[in-house]
Amino acid sequence: MQNAIDCVEDMRLDENPYLEGRAVGCIATAAGWQAAVTTLSPLRGVVHALRGWPTPFGVAVNTAEPVFDTNGSCISKKIADSLELVGRQVVDFACGFRDKHL
Repeated sequence: MQNAIDCVEDMRLDENPYLEGRAVGCIATAAGWQAAVTTLSPLRGVVHALRGWPTPFGVAVNTAEPVFDTNGSCISKKIADSLELVGRQVVDFACGFRDKHL
């Protein structure tokens, strides 16, 4: 997480600094459901603090259960569907924001 924040700090002098006007899909992973779900709230807070727009839906991934195969393909339909939903929300917001500001 700290590496991601450090990279965002490099955007401080951009026309739209930090994550301003950007949709951010929040995905938390942990070796247990409770830890993964608990991590989503502060992650959303960090996105807000950096002026981003977290998607309404966030994904918690329990890495203690099989989620991805050796090729990196998601083998959990529930997680795959959730990741697809977050992706759609990011794209929908980004397109709507772009259209409004053109």
